[in-house]
Amino acid sequence: MIPSHKGFIIKRKDGSEIVNYDDESFPSYIYDGYIFSGCTWERVPHYHDDVEFISIYSGEMGYSVNGMNITLKKGDTLFVNADAIHYSFSTNKYVTRYYLAVLHPSIICSSFAVEKKAIRPILSDKEVPYVHFQNGEHDAQAVQTLLKDMHLNAKGNEFLITKYFFELWDILSHRFTDNYRVLIKRKDEDDSHNKALKTMMLFIDENYNKGINLKDIAESGGVSQTLCNQIFNKLTDKSPIEYLMHYRSRKAADLLQTGSMSMSEIAETTGFSGASYMAEVFKKYYNMSPRDYRKSLIAKKRK
Repeated sequence: MIPSHKGFIIKRKDGSEIVNYDDESFPSYIYDGYIFSGCTWERVPHYHDDVEFISIYSGEMGYSVNGMNITLKKGDTLFVNADAIHYSFSTNKYVTRYYLAVLHPSIICSSFAVEKKAIRPILSDKEVPYVHFQNGEHDAQAVQTLLKDMHLNAKGNEFLITKYFFELWDILSHRFTDNYRVLIKRKDEDDSHNKALKTMMLFIDENYNKGINLKDIAESGGVSQTLCNQIFNKLTDKSPIEYLMHYRSRKAADLLQTGSMSMSEIAETTGFSGASYMAEVFKKYYNMSPRDYRKSLIAKKRK
């Protein structure tokens, strides 16, 4: 999904994402989104206790869920289960457009019986972190139509969102079969690796502005440095240090657009050893220097 503040995800104390709902009183985020190579919300691993539907209506993109990469083409929809580590990434130089719905399961927990029999069995099924509705399959068009209608007709209408969510869940429930679990080919070690990664991501969230290193990150997750590297590369497509540098750069970008701190102050606040090193790392992820990034933000505000 597209997080707020130019790709900087706001998190709870446990490390999970705080979703920027359309209305604070109703837990849904419905969006007509897009992604392109190099955008700031690309390859930003996160997780939350909401479920997510992303449906491609133009172009092609990739999605990683618990270390498994899925190619999404026009007409495809992906369901991402609660608490799965996921991120989007571009697969070509063109812009891809999609309908996005991030919905908290409490919306359709209309009674204890419904929650127990129809909702919890899917949310707690760790063997199925995602469901891929591929264009041409018998239920793919119905899912995309529901998400399109939710975007066009239901945004701001809690009753219609609930209605569409129930319909999506009904279609989804028919995919949770033993045959589908076999297709995903999940490994027994995934649970322990996911838990370790979440712990290490939280450690970085809380200590990114300090002089932490690979040894510190690995120790926070209770794993060796070698396994730490393997887990990060598998589940985030980055080494632990690359993840740390990307996190610091995103935090720097957030400060560049929300305040008037000097480059040296931002570097110190975000854990970089100096403004010149921050500029070197920042340019790797944003294709421009921090100064030029700030100038581009000012120019956009004047338009």
